[in-house]
Amino acid sequence: MMNNKIVDKMKEYEDLSCMNGVEKKDIQKAEEKLGMQFSNEYSEYLSEFGLASVDGHEFTGIVNSKRLNVVDVTLKLRKRFSHVPLDAYVLEELDIDDIVIWQTSNGNVYEATPDSEFKKIASSFLEYLENNEF
Repeated sequence: MMNNKIVDKMKEYEDLSCMNGVEKKDIQKAEEKLGMQFSNEYSEYLSEFGLASVDGHEFTGIVNSKRLNVVDVTLKLRKRFSHVPLDAYVLEELDIDDIVIWQTSNGNVYEATPDSEFKKIASSFLEYLENNEF
């Protein structure tokens, strides 16, 4: 059984807005398109929600929206963020000063702009969310 700490944490928020979870095959298809694997934590999030917004954060997911679909957003931003490793995918676009939040396959979370370093800011999606509560 998976450890659903990120799912449990998101469910604590009154302002949770989410879609329906996606199937494992949809997650695998997204990973194949990106040529990498999602962290276990992000896969759990996708399985439960597909896409979610909480506490002012609008996270990527697997949905029919180019603006929020993790595959579309990651492929688009990889062109502008050539210094970001290929095992990273977009967790959140902040829409502030071109800052994008990325997560790597091992679960670490990073912040970057097209012109700044790829800087680790959390060891997990859960830690990122907890550190950025408003």
